[in-house]
Amino acid sequence: MIPLGAHAPAAPGDDVTQGWTVDTSSFTLNAGLADWAVATSKNVSLPTYPASRKFSKQFKGFEGALSEPDVMLGETLSSSTYWHGERFSQWANDWVQVYSTPKMNFMTSNMEDSGTLTALYRLARIGRVDADRVMVLRTVSNYTQQPPGESAVWSATADYPDAGLPALESAYRYGAAVVHALIENWSVYESTLPQLESKAGP
Repeated sequence: MIPLGAHAPAAPGDDVTQGWTVDTSSFTLNAGLADWAVATSKNVSLPTYPASRKFSKQFKGFEGALSEPDVMLGETLSSSTYWHGERFSQWANDWVQVYSTPKMNFMTSNMEDSGTLTALYRLARIGRVDADRVMVLRTVSNYTQQPPGESAVWSATADYPDAGLPALESAYRYGAAVVHALIENWSVYESTLPQLESKAGP
């Protein structure tokens, strides 16, 4: 995989802004707004899905898969190619780091966000959208790679546990918490971005 405008594969930390390229390969969201959204939805309770938890327990050694569902911040990678497997997951992590920083790590895959964000950021250029107000919520319906002992083909063809319902319910509940907070305080948030209250000093 070679970045646009490059003459060779790139490694995390390489400068990929030189040569011909586009400005729609990477998007950075407003960090303060993202922190507020996470804090606002942190106490959301989710239903228990035994089949999904059983499926996840196959991923021994993967802390995220073995832990209880939670809301967190992370990087997501858009692709028009449906892919699975440990090697592709490593590629995804490398690619995220190439287009951000070596400190970032791939957390979820998607197919829509780059198109949506490209449209929103182009509207922002002509004053139709405030890019600082853009938020992205991703929920996990399946894994991009196989658990230990299985193949990438197994991963690509495995059924979604609980038919993907945990992801749908999570999207609704976490998203609703943020939307309700915005609506209830719109008299303030219409002109001021939500943010966490700063802790008072000594």
